[in-house]
Amino acid sequence: MAAANIIDISEDTFEFEVVNYSAEVPVVLDLWAPWCIPCRVQSRELAKLAHEADGGFRLARINVDDQPKLAARLKVQQVPAVKAFVDGRIVAEVTGVLSEQNLRLLVDRILPKAGNLLLEKGKSLMLLGDLAEAEEALAQYVYESHGEPAGLLALARVLLWQGRTQDAYVILNNFPASSEFKTAKSLLPLATAYASFDTLPQVSANPLEAAYRNSLRLARSGKIEIALDGFLDILRREKHFHEGQLHDIYLALLEVLGDAYPTVRQYRDDLSNVLF
Repeated sequence: MAAANIIDISEDTFEFEVVNYSAEVPVVLDLWAPWCIPCRVQSRELAKLAHEADGGFRLARINVDDQPKLAARLKVQQVPAVKAFVDGRIVAEVTGVLSEQNLRLLVDRILPKAGNLLLEKGKSLMLLGDLAEAEEALAQYVYESHGEPAGLLALARVLLWQGRTQDAYVILNNFPASSEFKTAKSLLPLATAYASFDTLPQVSANPLEAAYRNSLRLARSGKIEIALDGFLDILRREKHFHEGQLHDIYLALLEVLGDAYPTVRQYRDDLSNVLF
């Protein structure tokens, strides 16, 4: 580990060693104090990540007791705190103790993503219908990115497309806070419906219930477009079927396919025409 990758910062060196330096390499600020016991733990974790990154980012440590003016300039009101600089500006900041996983996520989000090719490969393979290869690429991306949310969401989609309910449910039910969180939660009704499929009555006097079970079976087996056609027929007859749950399942299936899928826009229009 080169000494330049973990350094202590003062008010005099901040501009050059953090702001200017971040134009070349991301800089993570570790704001700490000698009396702060949680700071010791978090500082060790950050140093460990800096060693692992081997120059991928610089860890700059600031003792707020020794540098009160710099702490005031950075608006530090509590320690431990972490701020990340890229191209001379703050791109992420967190106050309080983070788990090792969340520290990794924070660091990974500011590092250049050479592995993004895997994410794009997985998404493209999904569009081509090669779901097994897509899953392999996305699982590798999630592993290498330490659970980057966009990768987790794409992996959950391909798992649901294959009817892999349990694996998808674990991802969605433990999804990290991120810009993808809302979309991930919108997939949960589908995962729940798949999980409860075996409890549905195999024979029903209500033809809509029979049609629902059949369409859900088709969706779980990967025949999503046929299933969507079946669900549309049900919604034409009963807009609030299963107290609106079918509407949520329909939208979740569109998220599984993704907006780039050729027929998704038409299926969205069809749903609007049925409901409104």
